[in-house]
Amino acid sequence: MSAATAAPRTYDPDSADQLTASSRPDIAPADPGAREPLARALSLQAVVYGLPSAYQYASMCAQCAPTGDDNLWTLNEFRHSRQLAGPSYQAFRVPNVDTLYSNAWLDLTQGPALLDLPDFGPRYYTLNFLDAYSNASNISARTHPGRHRFLIATTDWTGPVPPGRTLFRVTTPLMWILMRIQAFGADDLTNVHKLQNAARIQHDGDRHRTWPVLSQTHVETSPKAFLSALDTSLRINGVPARDAAHVRQFRFLGLCADDRTPGNLDGPSDHGVRAGFHDAMQLLAQSRPLLGEPIGTGWTQVLDKGAHGDNFLARAVMNFVGLAANVVEENCSYNTYADANGDPLTGAGDRAYRINVTDPPPAEAFWSITLYEADTGRLYDAPNARYSVGSGTGPERPTPLDGPTAITVSTEPPTDASAWLPCPPRPFFLVLRMYQPTAAATTGGWRPPPVLRTTAATAGDEHR
Repeated sequence: MSAATAAPRTYDPDSADQLTASSRPDIAPADPGAREPLARALSLQAVVYGLPSAYQYASMCAQCAPTGDDNLWTLNEFRHSRQLAGPSYQAFRVPNVDTLYSNAWLDLTQGPALLDLPDFGPRYYTLNFLDAYSNASNISARTHPGRHRFLIATTDWTGPVPPGRTLFRVTTPLMWILMRIQAFGADDLTNVHKLQNAARIQHDGDRHRTWPVLSQTHVETSPKAFLSALDTSLRINGVPARDAAHVRQFRFLGLCADDRTPGNLDGPSDHGVRAGFHDAMQLLAQSRPLLGEPIGTGWTQVLDKGAHGDNFLARAVMNFVGLAANVVEENCSYNTYADANGDPLTGAGDRAYRINVTDPPPAEAFWSITLYEADTGRLYDAPNARYSVGSGTGPERPTPLDGPTAITVSTEPPTDASAWLPCPPRPFFLVLRMYQPTAAATTGGWRPPPVLRTTAATAGDEHR
């Protein structure tokens, strides 16, 4: 029996005769020695289930929360990054350096929003909509060619759609829009800025909120702050119907509970929460290399990005590494922490590597390979801001997939540095992205070339 058919039978218990269910909270152990391990187990599960929701809430606070006594949140409006991402980029981990980002947080608790977009022409763009659990949908040339005027509404909203508007349904009231617009280098940024400015959101709702403001650092390191962020997000957004029973058990931790709040538990339960939070963070850190499927060349193909379903652990690991992963149909990506021999990638000891790109990545738009610090997921502060190497992306190029046939990864530049990707003298990882991938990429017909260990003295010979 295949994995796809091995799932147990599902049924609706409400359809049975005379079958009822208790509406009371589940029992809580009276013995302190029992409460601690229960809290520890539930805390681990709550982190695994709710990490995307908690992290995204903290990210929203960083962008939208009031900074003073005023309680007006800057919701339902774009904030534009005017420069390509660099080492100091803080919105989320593992950003690309191929597009300019624009962020907006929709709050649809008071009704739908209107979205107006410019004509992007042949330039690659996407508006990646992420719900409170990091599941993604897109408005792009792939999904809505030629359409520029939308009504964004939740699945339970009922009402008339204005003439000329395309209805776009989303799952949760809080939605993160991450707009990506392709930039053809620094000289093209002014053109991208005009397109950014032409993208507009209209919403007439009140912007007063009483939500707690939590910092990203605290949510990532403090069990109390994490559970507070998750509790707030759950109360605002709700949970998918199929997840309700799983989430209900977290009331013991104070999540969506009437008789207790996160961080205000008895001593043994609090100890258990802290231990479970630590267990979960260790689990996620150790699981980072498992984001996808090894393909035999040292790379791992990142699978099911933005389409997680019930794979809560994979979903948590994906967001632990970096928020805002898009679906593979928009951005097919691979990552590697190791070379072709399985040894960790590092620039320590003047190690150098070579990537032979004789068979270019099959992307309709463009492709890139970007280097990140292994311990933080941030871009390495490379000389001359050389964060990425990839295909030519200028609009004047009839074959945008033209690119280097060999890439050198090293701490020092090779003789020919035209395809040099600088690395730090410490561990790092690489991400290969293909924008608008062809079927050869999404079905596994194409595989990225291995990262070959070489020496600093010979790493650049292939470019001569």
